[in-house]
Amino acid sequence: MCVNRLFAFILMWVLAVPALAAGKDEESYILRPNDTISLDVYGEKDLSSQINILKTGQASFPLIGSVKVGGLTVAAAAEMIRALYAKDYLVEPKLSLTVDQYAVDFISVIGAVNLPGQVPIPLTGHLDLASAIATVRGLAENADVNDIQLVRESGSSSSFSMDSISGPSGRIQLAAGDRIIVKESAFVGKTVTILGQVSKPGPLSFPFKSRLDLVKAIALAGGLTELANPKKVSVNRKGKITIVDFKALSQAGDRPFLLEPDDIVTVAERLF
Repeated sequence: MCVNRLFAFILMWVLAVPALAAGKDEESYILRPNDTISLDVYGEKDLSSQINILKTGQASFPLIGSVKVGGLTVAAAAEMIRALYAKDYLVEPKLSLTVDQYAVDFISVIGAVNLPGQVPIPLTGHLDLASAIATVRGLAENADVNDIQLVRESGSSSSFSMDSISGPSGRIQLAAGDRIIVKESAFVGKTVTILGQVSKPGPLSFPFKSRLDLVKAIALAGGLTELANPKKVSVNRKGKITIVDFKALSQAGDRPFLLEPDDIVTVAERLF
């Protein structure tokens, strides 16, 4: 399954959960601000209406005016409205109350991800760290896989690696207003420079997510030329020169010489 199809499936499922949950047990759903509800009164078309619940939890109904329904189940709200109509306006009213549109809460995922933005929290209230990152199509190529910040709506924050999110940390539950911030790798824009007797001298981009050793760097520069002296490769690190026997280093294999950003590697010419 390609990335786009996988993302479409995840997003479709996240958005479909409210409808599935509501259809299963709408009467026990607890009404909240920004829900849109429909009132249908049997035999009284003028009283049937669609109402938005305000941030205060109040909703305005024909004749009876403003009623606080936020925090009540659909069934409890319907019974309260029925009683208010029965008290002063209708004899044994019959009505139904349904949810037309459910309020959606969001968390934010920003920074070095493939699709930054808001992620809806399903009606079930269950959205974990791993699912949120999957919904934004994962980390971007330039992400720092060891510095993923979770900033809670309360202001508290925690840091995770992508490895930990792939494990138990990925099941951490998120809440409305939480933010996930993925920082760029510290190696973005960093280079090492390979000079002298290599096939393609010049700067090399430092890998975002892995180490760079001397053998690999010279391979990326096209390898040594026929004129190269493999026993005399110098590494200039902030003015400190280290001479490396590249031939012995290549044969050893188990003791890599790790490079750092801004290192300058020079391969000397062989003397005849």
